[in-house]
Amino acid sequence: MHYIFIINGRSDKSAIMDDVKRQIQEAGASLDYEMYSTRGVGDGTRFVRIYCDLHPRDKVCFVACGGSGTLNEVVSGMVGSSGKYLAVMAYGETNDFLKCFPDHDFTSLRKMLEGDVRKVDIMKVNDDYAINVINIGFDAAVAAFGYQAMEAGRVKNAYRWGIFRAVFFKRNNRIRVVADGERMNRRRMLLCTVSNGRVCGGEFVCAPRAELDDGWMEVCLVRRMLLLTFLRILPVYRRGEHLDIPWVRRRIRYKRAKHVEVVSRDLVDIALDGELLSSHSFQIDILPKEINLILPSVVTMKKRFEPIVDKCGEIIDYLMSSPDIPQDEALQFKIRLSIEEAVENVVRYAYDGGMGWIEVGTELDPKGVMLTILLRDAGVPFNPLDKPDPDVTLSAEDRAIGGLGIFLCKKLMDEIEYKYEDGCNILIMKKKVA
Repeated sequence: MHYIFIINGRSDKSAIMDDVKRQIQEAGASLDYEMYSTRGVGDGTRFVRIYCDLHPRDKVCFVACGGSGTLNEVVSGMVGSSGKYLAVMAYGETNDFLKCFPDHDFTSLRKMLEGDVRKVDIMKVNDDYAINVINIGFDAAVAAFGYQAMEAGRVKNAYRWGIFRAVFFKRNNRIRVVADGERMNRRRMLLCTVSNGRVCGGEFVCAPRAELDDGWMEVCLVRRMLLLTFLRILPVYRRGEHLDIPWVRRRIRYKRAKHVEVVSRDLVDIALDGELLSSHSFQIDILPKEINLILPSVVTMKKRFEPIVDKCGEIIDYLMSSPDIPQDEALQFKIRLSIEEAVENVVRYAYDGGMGWIEVGTELDPKGVMLTILLRDAGVPFNPLDKPDPDVTLSAEDRAIGGLGIFLCKKLMDEIEYKYEDGCNILIMKKKVA
């Protein structure tokens, strides 16, 4: 696979290039890659589109390094090309599309290289594209006013300034929305979202039921309302509860659709993943499973040992070598004791003669707080958590044999879970490391 890192080339984003170079160097010299720094709005789309036209048969992964705008440009250039893949390294202040994957770390190149491919839908809007959410009415006005504020030098409070102006000037929009032939509004509206993803504006869960690969768009139209009613609904809408609360639901039209028409007598802006597009009419269609998205691996390190006889020390050392293991010596001591007990149980008792296999791995949540250690084997079904805790008040001679090791694991780790799935024992241990 050839990787092309598309990097936001704005002068205030130079740190992105430095971090990408650092992660590439850490990944090793074997990585086949090149880097491209965008030169202005739309340049990322132009570059990707030309590259795909010139290399139609090449297997290439375009890595969008930036925020929502960079992602939108890369996706727009990829449409219609075969053998092309999309990956994301998130550097922007917000990237709402990635909030559909809260368990995946989009800041790690290593995890991206170990990731799996998932086909996702995108939306075509006239001759442009959106992968996350299209905003119509109030939300689009917020973006437009915000951009005006940035052009005027009010960068720090641009978004708030956009909200302030939109509240007073764009709550009553004369725009008609038709979804699969059904007119969604007879009168003026406050706002409408046409969604493939779930989150917009960095925090508003506008489409809580959206799925990225089901071939449908979620259309949610909010009717115009008094200012006080709008202020009551706003926190409900932010949390994504607007489809479940009856008094809010009465002010909303919701529909799943494959084709949406947006028409206005006036020239209006709509926002495609935050990027503005102006017209009197828009034709929006869903393109099912158009993009091959690489989801970063959840597991940071993973390795299978077979056979496991006489490999107890090797397995423990492998897990302790994980970059997810904290440097704090006290935490390392607790984690190592727990790993030793869990691994030794499998090596000694899971298989007859130790001739089976064990798969082990570690992962660290995106916030760097919770370390997870995973062990999986196909040995004799055995749940160590079923064994009762030993009575530690008794002397060693009076206590029943066994059970002390898993008891220590329970005390040293924050969470321990056992599952038996697909003929395998799965032990999951978690420890807060920050």
